[in-house]
Amino acid sequence: MSRHLTNDELLDRLYGIGDPNLEPHARECPECARRYQALEQRRAEATLEPSISTSALAAQRRAIYARIDSRILTQTRWAPAWAAGVLLVAGVVLYRPLVRIADRPAPAVHAEISDEQLFAEVYSIEESAEPRAAAPIQELFQTAEESQ
Repeated sequence: MSRHLTNDELLDRLYGIGDPNLEPHARECPECARRYQALEQRRAEATLEPSISTSALAAQRRAIYARIDSRILTQTRWAPAWAAGVLLVAGVVLYRPLVRIADRPAPAVHAEISDEQLFAEVYSIEESAEPRAAAPIQELFQTAEESQ
């Protein structure tokens, strides 16, 4: 065989799924054998059992849970105070004493009209079949006709 094995072919051989025809080259070629031994060494390092005991890992997990629980308690401990503050601010904003009538400017003086005139005017507005929204359009046409 004139070519060296690729990394994929070496990995296939490492995990036992490689082509058996490539086996003699992997043993005879010093370059491929060196690369294969490096892959075996990395695999062995990756599969080593951790040197940390399970009790140390359990203690670490308990410490993490304790920190998480304390953080939740400190965040929710101030919730009632914040809610009371928000309600206080909302109450101050919404509660505005009524402005005294004396402080307001006097309304424009209108001519006195009788009840009969008021009822007649309201009746004429209600009696009209034309919608109120059409009145401005009608005025536009009237001003156009008057100008011609």
